[in-house]
Amino acid sequence: CSVLLNDCLTCACLVFAPEVEGGTIVTVEGLANGSELHPLQQCFLEGAALQCGICTPGFLIAAKALLDRNPNPTETEIRYALAGNLCRCTGYDKIVRAVQEAASQIREA
Repeated sequence: CSVLLNDCLTCACLVFAPEVEGGTIVTVEGLANGSELHPLQQCFLEGAALQCGICTPGFLIAAKALLDRNPNPTETEIRYALAGNLCRCTGYDKIVRAVQEAASQIREA
């Protein structure tokens, strides 16, 4: 249930609807620009940083929140930012590498 609420990582399931009136909400579906995937989405796809897909939206939104405030995070900072998300299918190394690659692409754009 991770979303960006007014550019802050938020668990949407813990917020009452009246609290967000007038706010800006970005879900994982809002990351792409039309049919063009966001660099995070593309790097997750190309880096095989997903398995079943259950946890992927949470990782993508948490990574987006991190990169919005820190465009050049260290591996430790990435792992800390993603620590609230759990994946039971795979390890986290590919996810961290995908975030690092996306950060690099975003900085170069």
